[in-house]
Amino acid sequence: MEAIPAAAAAVQAGPSGHTHVPPKHRWWALAVIGLAQLMVVLDATIVNIALPSAQQDLGFDNNGRQWIVTAYSLAFGSLLLLGGRLADLFGRKTTFIVGIVGFAAASAVGGAANGFTMLVIARAVQGLFGALLAPAALSLLTTTFTEAKERAKAFGIFGAIAGSGAAVGLVLGGLLTEYLDWRWTLYVNDVIAIPALIGAIVFIGRSVPAERPKLDIFGAVLVSGGLFGVVYGFANAETHDWDNWMTWGFLAAGGVLLVAFFLWQTRAKHPVLPLRVLADRDRAGALATVLISSAGMFGVFLFLTYYLQSTLGYSPVKNGVAFLPMVGALMVLAQLSTNWLVPKIGPKIVVPVGMLLALGGMIWLTRLGLHSDYATHVLPPLLLLGAGLGMSMPVAMSYATLGVEAHDQGVASAAVNTTQQVGGSISTALLNTLAASAATAYAADHLSDPLVKANAALHSYTVAYWWSAGFFAFAAIITALLFRAKKRVSAPAPEAEVEAGGEAGVEDTAANPVTPVAVAAVRANADRADADRAAAVRGQVRDGAGAPVARTAITLLDSSGHQLARAVSGADGTYAMDTSERGSLVLIGSAPGYQPQVVTLSLNGEPVSRDLVVLPSPGGLAGTVRGGDGEALPAALVVATDQRGDVTASVTTGTDGGYRIGDLLPGDYTLSVSAPGHRPAAVPATVSAETPRCDIQLSVAATLQGTVHNQDGRALDDARVTLIDAAGNVVGTRTTSVDGSYAFTDLANEQYTVIASGYPPVATQVTVSGSQEGVDILLGHKAV
Repeated sequence: MEAIPAAAAAVQAGPSGHTHVPPKHRWWALAVIGLAQLMVVLDATIVNIALPSAQQDLGFDNNGRQWIVTAYSLAFGSLLLLGGRLADLFGRKTTFIVGIVGFAAASAVGGAANGFTMLVIARAVQGLFGALLAPAALSLLTTTFTEAKERAKAFGIFGAIAGSGAAVGLVLGGLLTEYLDWRWTLYVNDVIAIPALIGAIVFIGRSVPAERPKLDIFGAVLVSGGLFGVVYGFANAETHDWDNWMTWGFLAAGGVLLVAFFLWQTRAKHPVLPLRVLADRDRAGALATVLISSAGMFGVFLFLTYYLQSTLGYSPVKNGVAFLPMVGALMVLAQLSTNWLVPKIGPKIVVPVGMLLALGGMIWLTRLGLHSDYATHVLPPLLLLGAGLGMSMPVAMSYATLGVEAHDQGVASAAVNTTQQVGGSISTALLNTLAASAATAYAADHLSDPLVKANAALHSYTVAYWWSAGFFAFAAIITALLFRAKKRVSAPAPEAEVEAGGEAGVEDTAANPVTPVAVAAVRANADRADADRAAAVRGQVRDGAGAPVARTAITLLDSSGHQLARAVSGADGTYAMDTSERGSLVLIGSAPGYQPQVVTLSLNGEPVSRDLVVLPSPGGLAGTVRGGDGEALPAALVVATDQRGDVTASVTTGTDGGYRIGDLLPGDYTLSVSAPGHRPAAVPATVSAETPRCDIQLSVAATLQGTVHNQDGRALDDARVTLIDAAGNVVGTRTTSVDGSYAFTDLANEQYTVIASGYPPVATQVTVSGSQEGVDILLGHKAV
């Protein structure tokens, strides 16, 4: 990291509730927030796979297995809104750090548990600190990224992590349980927490609001008790009948407490959840998306996991890996939707279409049979589901917190997490019950079927898929009704200013849904005294060396994202603008060739002077990757690493073999390129403010193959063949097939030694100089 000039750092400090970090640190802050969110979402599934091993090790019964899961979800779900309000009370960074430390400590205790009680308590404490951590993470993201394009990109990444965490948990849980120990499904949180904690201390700015809200104790008790009753009631529905008092009693009590909570919030002086947070139509649509999508997602992870393991015989690791294409599709569509689709056409179309894609994927899953194969029958609907969730979930998370007052960001973020948790609880209980009833009914009607058990299970999965499809269909209708249509509003601006400001015109897009309440443009005067005469906000724009920066577009927003005023800096970098707004405002400066800057102001009727320091924009690299005969190589992986060896960017080439990497700081880099059927290559590259070309040519990978046979000419199977390069390194070892053949692929054109084990072993030198070489080996005795 390059040092930030003192002036630039000072610009980032502000008295409002927004989180301010130097421009270069914002993306590091996103990485920290993403790590913390990953830690929370992993625990929804990662421990589940380890439960049989933990049960055998600690010696508890099957009912205890349920409590390992329920203890976490109860504490997490019931305390989320309180955790969000505490973030508003004590500051998001402080709450975030406390959440990380507490979650990691509880994970360490759980991993070292010597009995059932210790493990359950550790899981409950995990949920408690997760309820602090999750809303603090989302509110930090909301207040750190206020510029529209950056916010879209950040929420695309964050939404992909949140949406794919459950699938990643399945993969990681299976790997850790199978190759290490079940305890590592808890210890892994400490591995993640250490860099997250260091990063939080270094990269995340402190964000204590100027006016600290007070805590509504009675409201906190009502909402925590209500959520506890709802989550516990649905958890009991999985192990008890719906008519059991442990189910309906807690559900009824939870419902009554939640109704009382909302009634109290209309009267409370300092409400836990101000109802103004829920009043916006877009926010209601976003929360509905999170609630219903979470319910539908659990239908995928839960019952498709049953199908893959019980019907197709997948191992836990293979089962987890099977979900990775869905994760990939989700991540790709998360970026595409937040950065391109929503700004173009708005959430009213994008989110319902995403729900319809997920609906199609669920309906496709209902066609699975006892002998379906993965590539043809499982993979396509998984990709469709990933695309649908990627289009909807990140957008919903962004809109659920967009425009919320800074002092309400914590509780708004907690509302998102709460709806996600409640949606999962409802889905798990309801679908488990419906699936069990469907299996019982099918078995009773097909007693003569020799495969009645397998078919009954398959039928129960199909019923769950249809119900999940219904969730997504309902979500498509609700979101289409609630989300507002995208609007465009043109702002009046003097002709000279439009020429100078370039893209500073006003556009109400879904990425930055703005309805200007006041638009004023005051052309900055070179005479500073003129600016002092009538301006409410004035200042100067300078670069890192202190030189003035002319033609900088300056935009002033209120805390809800509404544009208040606009100006352009003069030849000496000065600007000035008027506004009648009071309170916490956001000031944005954007100049060609420089990184945009955002700061916060507090206006109380007196003129405010605020200078901006803008830093040069990063450069990039572009070029074409070609093969040995000059043909363009599509889908080649291009990775840029800096001088320390850290990966800074990676892209894949297009159909024409071209690639482009942006947002690279000036300096020296190493580009490494790999493509199927070709040898990887690495070349140095220097990045400046421009985008230089760096074309790369890869050589075709060679293949060495042959046959091992004895003196009678009989092919020898199970013969061991080892390939050694000229430096003495073992390239690989192969065992011959039934026809005595072997093959080594992806080789460079150089000299090798081929050794076949026998009595005695046979060594042959060969020089690979083309795309394919053949070496047959004669063994005098039987191979070993």
